[in-house]
Amino acid sequence: MAKTPKPGSVENRRAHWIEWTTGAVSTILITALIGWISYQAATQADGPPDLSVTIVSSAGSAGGYLVMFDVNNAADRTAAAVVVRGEITDNDNVIETAEITLDYVPARSKARGGLIFRNDPAGRSRVSATGFSEP
Repeated sequence: MAKTPKPGSVENRRAHWIEWTTGAVSTILITALIGWISYQAATQADGPPDLSVTIVSSAGSAGGYLVMFDVNNAADRTAAAVVVRGEITDNDNVIETAEITLDYVPARSKARGGLIFRNDPAGRSRVSATGFSEP
């Protein structure tokens, strides 16, 4: 046989308005989160990463000449092991090359890196992404 609560006990009281408000806000937030994740999953493109490289700065350093660059990924997929190659050219002749592998470039984001050259790259350098792998 079940016991009936005593008069004035906690079990007889109605829920406080804070409990109702907390429950309502939590329900709204969880519903919005599920909706946002569903929307992202339905609209995300399945194409490969879209990588572009922009030179940020070029300056002399103790080890040579440092060329800083940004790799921008405009796609919805992350690129891993991104290979970036820089070249110093004189007309059509390649004088020097440098290469770096970035661990990853997140989707719709950018990563920064630097290449070190022995020769002055001023006005004669080009930097591009040459490869990546899918994580």
